[in-house]
Amino acid sequence: MSPPPIRRALAVLVLAGCGNLGRAPDDTAGVLSPADAETCTATGPGARQLRRLTHVELDNTLYDLLGVEAGAVATLAADDRVEGFDNVAAALDVSPLYADQVRTLAERVAWEANLTARLPCDPTTDGQAPCAALFIEDFGLHAFRRPLTQDDVDRYVALWESVAADEGFLDGVRWVVAAMLQSPHFLYRMELGEKDGHGAFALTGWEIATELSYLYWRTSPDAELLEAAGAGALSTPAGVAEQAARLQLDPRANETVAAFVDAWLELDQVATVSRDAATYPDFTTDIRAAMTEETHRLVADLASEGDLADLFLARHTFVTPALAAYYGVDPGAEPADAAGYQRVELDGETRGGLLTQGSLLARWALPTSSSPIHRGVMVRERLLCQELAPPPANLDTSPPAVDASLSTRERYAAHAALPECASCHDLIDPIGFGFEHYDGVGRWRERDGEHEVDATGEIRSSPRTDGTFDGVFGLADLLATSPDVQACYATMWTIWGTGNADTESLACAADRLADAAPAGTLGLLAPRDALLGFDHFTERTGESTELNTPAGGDRLAHVDLPSDDGPWADIPADAGSNVDWSEEGSDWGAGYCTTLTISNAGEAAVTWRVLMPVPGTVSSSWCVTLTPAGDDTLVTGSSSCGNETIAPGGTTSAGWCAQY
Repeated sequence: MSPPPIRRALAVLVLAGCGNLGRAPDDTAGVLSPADAETCTATGPGARQLRRLTHVELDNTLYDLLGVEAGAVATLAADDRVEGFDNVAAALDVSPLYADQVRTLAERVAWEANLTARLPCDPTTDGQAPCAALFIEDFGLHAFRRPLTQDDVDRYVALWESVAADEGFLDGVRWVVAAMLQSPHFLYRMELGEKDGHGAFALTGWEIATELSYLYWRTSPDAELLEAAGAGALSTPAGVAEQAARLQLDPRANETVAAFVDAWLELDQVATVSRDAATYPDFTTDIRAAMTEETHRLVADLASEGDLADLFLARHTFVTPALAAYYGVDPGAEPADAAGYQRVELDGETRGGLLTQGSLLARWALPTSSSPIHRGVMVRERLLCQELAPPPANLDTSPPAVDASLSTRERYAAHAALPECASCHDLIDPIGFGFEHYDGVGRWRERDGEHEVDATGEIRSSPRTDGTFDGVFGLADLLATSPDVQACYATMWTIWGTGNADTESLACAADRLADAAPAGTLGLLAPRDALLGFDHFTERTGESTELNTPAGGDRLAHVDLPSDDGPWADIPADAGSNVDWSEEGSDWGAGYCTTLTISNAGEAAVTWRVLMPVPGTVSSSWCVTLTPAGDDTLVTGSSSCGNETIAPGGTTSAGWCAQY
């Protein structure tokens, strides 16, 4: 597929051929004029969408559902990336290969999981059919992130029955799990909503719970979040904020922020970037992992109270003894934590802030050297959101040949002097030269071989960040207070959080968020939390002919009452009736389950019915049909179980679960 570009209202420039940006500082070609910017005020909802789980989300969800380390990242075809992000909905399709891989994964997981421990009932004492139905309702709620409809329950009960008849109760449950894990209702996060009567679709509490959980934890909602959804507690901003605050207290929230930073700066590639072992023998697997974790820990340390400027200007970090030695920094006297990391103070001359993190420097370099091009592109595209057009197809883009008589800067300066290269490299290389005190694996160097390092640089042709600087710390000063960087950071979070890289209204919302705080003062978590207040978080747009989400609406069909023709046995029975019944169940405050057992001690078959109160909203049922009848409900047998009529001496069971 051809992934959509980021379309921003203010800070993104498409550097088409790059030549159109060789301009004087007061020239605004390629940038929205102030009048245009003033029109960017829409923060309305985007389109309805389905978001397939990414590999990491799938792994996390399977672990939380079944306690199984699924390893989906390693077993499935790689997720496509858009603008560096692997969670953009438009790029996450299900190909025939992916479907087959998911089938294999689902079946393996279903047999590896300890499903006996996952059962909410005892099939021996509660009955196999009622227990299977209760498991389907309970597991289905967590797997589909919404209550199952009656059609859902009937379908999976029928599957269980067909397997259990020959292979037993547990194998029937295993095949139900394998089937659910291949369902679109599991593989996709639904953001469809229900018609609100005003031309929009309001997302249900279940869909909002799912948004929250994957935004903060990258996994399915926990029991408390599902309970809040079922109770309608997510229908107000206060209810959403309350749950968001709870989710933020969990360590998984920091892990998700780290994952965002990895995607934003493409640091998830540090573990696999090619580096020449002879040139960089100390750049080991352990050092790579420690570099990435260093960045994660710095971000987590700053996230709760720090702002964007703090990330660029920080004068501390977190390293292992091995990484401290690798960098040549004094580890100090701070005690290390259980994982071996300790906080160290930095000198602000060789180390300090995001731009001196080994993970960033090593990711954006070449196998045998530093790379002003890679590092300049990183600043342009990942920090300023200025998208660079690809070079012409017939242009030789290989780096300049190594020449010991020339410094890296001199080699690249000659390369950029070529007329066909200059228009783009004038925008990239002067930024990248600022990193020249760092080699290809993130270590400080006083000299580039035998040459003095010249780390002076310049940002040109940006909307609001142009300026000269000397070295990484001078560049950090420019970026820390840049409105372009702040707008870009907000945009990156908007793409990550919504899974949408091509929505103009959301781009406008990101701009308004960025402009709401002075440049550099935007909190590191502010863009994520601000998503909760976007109309997009609770609404969607769509055509009037589109259907509602399965995550809401009636879950039981309203059918006509049966006639009184035939041998009906009303229960509670009249005196002398041979039909008896009992009811037992459980109540946990927010809901309940009940099981009816009906016996026929007579000599003739009877078709039974019970007219009784059924409080709450029924979320699932088994072997029963429930029909509203005024303030009560008519309870009868189900054709799927064939228990509408009970033979002489026969017994049947049926039941349901409901939420108050």
